[in-house]
Amino acid sequence: MNMTLREELKAKKQAYVQDEILATAAKLFSDGGIRGVTMDDIASSLGYTKSVVYYYFKNKNQVLWEIFTKIHDAWWADMESLVKTDNPPDKVLASMIRKHALNVLDRAAWSAIYFRDQGELTDAQQKVITKRKKEYDQLFKQVYQRGVEEGIFQDIPTTLVVNSIIGICNSTHAWYKPGGPLTPDSIADYYANLVLEGCRA
Repeated sequence: MNMTLREELKAKKQAYVQDEILATAAKLFSDGGIRGVTMDDIASSLGYTKSVVYYYFKNKNQVLWEIFTKIHDAWWADMESLVKTDNPPDKVLASMIRKHALNVLDRAAWSAIYFRDQGELTDAQQKVITKRKKEYDQLFKQVYQRGVEEGIFQDIPTTLVVNSIIGICNSTHAWYKPGGPLTPDSIADYYANLVLEGCRA
């Protein structure tokens, strides 16, 4: 059954408010630490009553879990689409490095939480995120391994290569300041060139 226009507008409004809550929570979590932020703080920052925030999220853990889920799903979709192209491995890997770096820079607060605050999740949630991160790394590994098999890359352990890629990209959120001499695009290009030139056969 098709949604009525009224239902569609209501759904869009709810999605907008939910995204607004998550964006504000991510900034507060990133700046002040998750434990120091309350649901009241999130509501106050938005000019909402606490009941509005609780309408969308039952507690702070659900807010945090949604941040982890959304960022993983978005990054996974980006990488999976790049892996599925018919481009040679070096072109694919360069695109993946650039995209990961730009994703980290585009959502610095979310990135800080994703790579710093996994320990604030429940044990069950942490296991899910650890699994997802390994699957994400595996996308990079399979592209690099294909490059080794085709004689494009040196036969370096893929874990070492991928940890280096993820590590340099992820650290960017901690030091990058908008308006500086380096743009996100130039940083992403530098990272891709550093890795590829260091790994070429």
